[in-house]
Amino acid sequence: MTKNGGKTTVYIIRHGESVGNLNRICLGHTDLDLTELGLKQAKCTADALSGVDFSAIYSSDLVRAVHTAEPNAELRGLKIGTSEDFRELYFGDWENASVLMLKEKFHDMFTIGWRQNFGTFTAPNGESVVHMADRMAAGVRKIAEKHPGEIILITSHAAAIRALWGKISGYEPHEWADAYQFPTNASYSVLECDGDTLTPISYSNDSHLGELVTFIQH
Repeated sequence: MTKNGGKTTVYIIRHGESVGNLNRICLGHTDLDLTELGLKQAKCTADALSGVDFSAIYSSDLVRAVHTAEPNAELRGLKIGTSEDFRELYFGDWENASVLMLKEKFHDMFTIGWRQNFGTFTAPNGESVVHMADRMAAGVRKIAEKHPGEIILITSHAAAIRALWGKISGYEPHEWADAYQFPTNASYSVLECDGDTLTPISYSNDSHLGELVTFIQH
């Protein structure tokens, strides 16, 4: 018999502050690490969740997410499984570009397309936010199927978590921008998975971070 009636509880942590966040760079799949603050945030969140009985830990394969997962894995002696399903949006032509440049050179596309219409945005020669939400949901279901009735942890990225929450909360993509803001660095969100159904429980919990909290919006 599985625990919790077969429902899998999933905690999803946004990575700590990254080099891209600090320098206001649109990273996407660009693989830059955490800052010193980001490492502290990751450790703080791991400490806050130390009493949660995670049976498995997974992460986006990008280093900023993996290094956010590591303190949680070390506390429990668990290995980290990685998956591209949990990556950030692939920004195509905007990969590794400065936010300042994007605001100046692509003002309407950036301000109106990306910020104001987040859920319907597609990066130039990149990935759509809807596609990202779909792969995130599929990735969560795939992992939850391996761990029925258990509690698992995933580390991922701001836009990926925000899009997933819009999708599983029943909003249409054009409503996602108003429904949720980007989660804060090293905050955690919680959902339950019961078969194909993903149910949001809480979003962007960050009170444990205190003065370490940072909110980075592209």
